Amino acid sequence: MEQVYVLPASIFPPPQNRLIPLEAPLLQKIEREGFFIERPRAEEDPTYRQIIPYALVRYQGRYLLMRRTQGGGEARLHNRYTLGVGGHINPEDVGHNPIQDGLRRELLEEVGVLRYTAEPVGLIVMADSPVSLVHAGVVFVVDSEDEPQVVEVDKLEGHLAGLEEIWPLYEGLEGWSKVVADWLGARCF
Repeated sequence: MEQVYVLPASIFPPPQNRLIPLEAPLLQKIEREGFFIERPRAEEDPTYRQIIPYALVRYQGRYLLMRRTQGGGEARLHNRYTLGVGGHINPEDVGHNPIQDGLRRELLEEVGVLRYTAEPVGLIVMADSPVSLVHAGVVFVVDSEDEPQVVEVDKLEGHLAGLEEIWPLYEGLEGWSKVVADWLGARCF
């Protein structure tokens, strides 16, 4: 059975609908004190939050914007846009740093990125749905040396976009992507 990396929900700041500044002590705690539990339990137990490395991928000044197609398994996400590349951390990801190792795997699997720098910029902790109650996103800005390309073309479409192209699609963004877009917009305008 799949196991996912979690921490007690009590270590996180209160849920907010914005990107929460990520202080170094909390990031270190997330990196060092997490542990694995079976995913079905993690999906139902709000005393834990599953940690999701969530990357905003930038290449030559533009951001990877993806749209989930009908081929994806989660019907509620069909035709929604996302700015994030990320996913659960599993035991096979863990080497020196579970967050960085999970991020590395997701970037390679989802968009074929091998060469990059990643800067942690914030934390997403929300409580707007049963799903958000059991997840926390560690948000990175990833500057890629490789042009990102969607690997799972049966589930996603994607292209590089500037903010001027992202803003008109705002209402079609997934929840976490709206948080990231708001943060990005506040920094750029």
